[in-house]
Amino acid sequence: MLANFIFSFMLGTAMVRPIREMIRRAGHLRPNYTGRSIPTSSGISLVASATVASVGTLALGLADRTHTVSCLLLVVSAALVGVVDDLVGSCKSKGITGHIRALVVEGKLTTGTLKAIVILAAAAASVYHAAGGSSPANLAVGSVIIALSANFINLLDLRPARAAKGFLAGVIALLAAGSPDPAVVPIAMAGATLAGLKDELEERSMIGDAGSNPLGAAIGYWVALGTHPAVKAAVLALLLTAHIWAESHSLTRAIERNPILRFLDNLGRW
Repeated sequence: MLANFIFSFMLGTAMVRPIREMIRRAGHLRPNYTGRSIPTSSGISLVASATVASVGTLALGLADRTHTVSCLLLVVSAALVGVVDDLVGSCKSKGITGHIRALVVEGKLTTGTLKAIVILAAAAASVYHAAGGSSPANLAVGSVIIALSANFINLLDLRPARAAKGFLAGVIALLAAGSPDPAVVPIAMAGATLAGLKDELEERSMIGDAGSNPLGAAIGYWVALGTHPAVKAAVLALLLTAHIWAESHSLTRAIERNPILRFLDNLGRW
């Protein structure tokens, strides 16, 4: 895993600037929280770096084939549908209920709904591929954990590097818990995330949904496939609670009111 982390960090370091400038040339800019227009979807560098590093590690016989393939399927799917949301998504429908209302009441398919469907389907496919013999209940729980985790990290992505910090905190917690088997791709994502952290903290680019959704999906996969059922149940309950709460509250406001969370949120910003 260490080799995968280092390889992905090196690739990510090499890719950050070229991908940012490629996005800039394409005119794919969005205003950040201060109103500055900067390149978005730079999270594709995270996914590209992690994919190349994980495939290389797998080719050298240093990674579990099943988990690597399953998680890469999930992460790449989340990145692709995230790019679609970054490109043509609208802010008119907010929250899960907003997207459901747009679909059911107005008959409109939002990019948020499309993203949820694709990520949930990819989550189910990845869990089934990695643990095909598991019960339908385990398949459902694992898929929901992954989908909610992908959306939760996306909810954090309203300030520079907040989503990255949330993801890295999850990686540290899971490493401390000692769950190595499904960690190949998430560890590669961690290396690439660290490589791009400075760029995002300096507000040169935003990872966008193209980055936050894959980060959340990767950490969710690790929880779903590598932790004790009691841990999975606790994480699922926390994610459900967080999403219900976020439907009527502001995560940013809650973070700003908590001195510890505010300090961590501002850490590293210029």
